[in-house]
Formats: sequence, C-alpha cells, structure tokens
Amino acid sequence: MERTAISLAVAAAMTAGLAINAQAGTVRTEGEDIIISTKNGGFSAKTESGDFSFKVSGKLQWDYASLDGVYNSENEGKDKTTGYVRRGQLKISGKAHKNFKYALKLKLKSTDANDNDFVVDNAYLDFLHLNPVEVRLGKWGRDFGLENTTSSSWIMGIERPFIYDVMRGDETNDYGIQAAIYEKQYTLAAGIHHDGLTDYKNNDDDSWGFTARATVAPIMSDNTLVHLGVSYHNTNPDKARTGENKTKLGVKKSSSQTLYNVSSGGTDFTTSGDSEIILEAAAQLGSVQVQGEYMMRGINQKDTTNTKADVDLSGYYGQVSYMLGGGKRTYKDGAFGKPSGGQWEVFVRYASLTVDAKGTAYAGTDPEGRKDVEVDAMTLGVNYFPTKNIRASLNYVTGNTSNLIDKTAVYTGTSKRRDVDGSAVVGRVQFVF
Repeated sequence: MERTAISLAVAAAMTAGLAINAQAGTVRTEGEDIIISTKNGGFSAKTESGDFSFKVSGKLQWDYASLDGVYNSENEGKDKTTGYVRRGQLKISGKAHKNFKYALKLKLKSTDANDNDFVVDNAYLDFLHLNPVEVRLGKWGRDFGLENTTSSSWIMGIERPFIYDVMRGDETNDYGIQAAIYEKQYTLAAGIHHDGLTDYKNNDDDSWGFTARATVAPIMSDNTLVHLGVSYHNTNPDKARTGENKTKLGVKKSSSQTLYNVSSGGTDFTTSGDSEIILEAAAQLGSVQVQGEYMMRGINQKDTTNTKADVDLSGYYGQVSYMLGGGKRTYKDGAFGKPSGGQWEVFVRYASLTVDAKGTAYAGTDPEGRKDVEVDAMTLGVNYFPTKNIRASLNYVTGNTSNLIDKTAVYTGTSKRRDVDGSAVVGRVQFVF
C-alpha cells in the first residue's frame, strides 16, 4: 500500500513537471487586437474597431406530433404520430471593411419525403455606404408581415399562423435586391425578388415580385411597446401558376387541404394581377404581449376564354401571451426577438381564413354552388426557456373547415364539399447557438 502511494506521488510529480515545461504556441495578429466571444453559445471574433467580424451560429429544432381528423385526412379515422427534424441550420455572417455585411446560411431541406439534404437558404451582401440606407443584394427571406419577420426560434407558437400558407410575399427565399432603413422606432424596406413563377408562353421562370414593409413603434419604453406596420406584395402579371392553394392548418406534418382549384384537367390559368397586403399591430405591456395581423390577397385571371377564375382571400389571427417571472421579448428592426427575464410563457392564438373563389375557380361542376371556403384554428401553448440557447414547447391545435373541397374529387367532374375538423398535439425541443 505504501509502495503504491509512493508510486502515485512520483507519477504526479513527473506529470506536473512535464506540464510546467510544456509551452503552448502564441497566437499573434497582424493588425488590430481581436476579441473572441462564445457567450451566446456560438463563436464570434471581431477586431477592436469593429470594422471586421466573423460569426458562426445555427439552430436545431426537433418536433414530435400526434395528429387526427383534418390533420390526418389522408388516413381518416386513425391517429398518426411522427417525429421529424423541423429545422437544421448553420450560418456564417459578419462584417468587412466597415461598410459591408455578409451572410451565408445552409439549412436542412425539410419535405414530407426527405430531410437529408442541405440547401443554400441565405447568401447576401449588404452595402452600408449610404447610411442610414442599407442595400442588400443576394438571396434571403423577405421582410413581410410581423410574425414572418420574427425568427422561427422566437415566435410564440411552434408554427406561424396558417394564414401565411396562402401568401406569396413570404415564399421561400429567392434572389433579389432591396433598400432598407432600420431605425430604433421605425423601419422601411422595399425591393424586388425573383418569384419563381413560370411564364405561360415561354415556359421559363423569369418573373419578379415587388415587396415592401413599413413599421413604426410610436410608444417605446422599458415596460410598454406599441408596434404598427403594413406589408405589401405584388407579383407581375401575365404569368401562369398552378391554379390552387393549400393549407396545413398550422401543423407542419399534417395533411394539406385544398382551398380552391382552377386548373381542372391540368390546365393552368394566366393571371392579370396578384397582390396582397398585411396590416400589423402589436403591444407589449410588461410581461403581456398582444399581437394580430389582417391579410388580403386578390388573384385575377386574364379573361382569354370568356370565363373568370378570380380568387379573393382574407384572413386574420390574434394571439396573447404572458411570460411568468417578469420576462418579455426583445424588439429590434420592426420584429420581436429572443425572450429575456422569464423562463415560462403561456399563450393562446386564434386564426381564421375565408376563400371567395369565383367563376371557374372550382374544378368541374360544383353541385353545391359557389360557396366560400372557411377555415379556422385555435392554438394553446406553453414555452419553457431554461437557458438562452434551449427552448421546449408544447402546442395543442384544433382546426375546423367549412365547405372544404374534397381533394380526392378535385380533378374529376364534380368537386364535393365537406365540413371536417380535427386536432393535433405538437412538441418541440430547440437548441440555438
């Protein structure tokens, strides 16, 4: 026993001696001192002047859902449970030569069939030479609507309100150019983006859309914030599109529901106009946040066959949350951000959508007349923020539909109507860095 103790002491002494004699290399810089930080979970480095910076960040969201009724209409009468990676993202961003900002973001492509491919989600360069105007060139998500502009990491619900399913202004990130001003109490952004629509005659996708958003926070103090805003999107006309629109009623992996159809037999229709607008309003009173948006979209068919298939969509949502422990969300550049101060949040949301599709906007002959399709959903949720990087959420969603088109008959001679409802329970674990 004594010999063992002596051996351990000698080994410890030798290890300590080696540690004292070992010397690490010295990191040197050719220019300014560099400040390195990992306080937010990621990695960032910047020069002392702030003219150059480099940051690595990302997120992972894993969901698990239980679906029934309209949320699992592909297999009605049975419950469905499924787990999936909702988002996986890796982003590199920073600043260069004082007057340039850049970002490159890769995201996991999430589809119903495959979630194993990474695609370029953001790739842009900001020019800051015209202060306070920022000019952005490249590929990124447009500022369109309050809930859409807020990061998916910090929105109240696991998913955004389903009324965004029928809007083009927040479509998948695409290439474009934008000029914007971001001040403390107001923002203004306007730009054009490649829209991805196919030309009816030439069968190409050289089509563009105009998007603009303006916000103002007339009241902004430590405990009170009032936000007002308006967003507008217009797609250039004379472009063909698949003549239908669908919604998943606020749950990512639920069954898609057809709201209207104008391409019976596979025939596309040519638009003469497609515009949409969102009115935004929100208030944060201490730990209480109230938010709502109202949207309108009008799609007009070019009358080339003496038939019209105009579609008018209108909808809204309202949501209220309370953060226990005195917390609240941050607010910057016309959008809410990461919660601070509180670990628990409870909220409720109600969303509603009405589809008025005229003329031939339903395939074949509709035996029940041209009835409006109405959809609504309510979400009850709780969020837990144990750290700045981790979030756990649980949502209970119920949805109801009236005069919904039966998608199994949408391309046949008759478009049947039905009223269906259902519910879903969705949980999420999130890590951001």
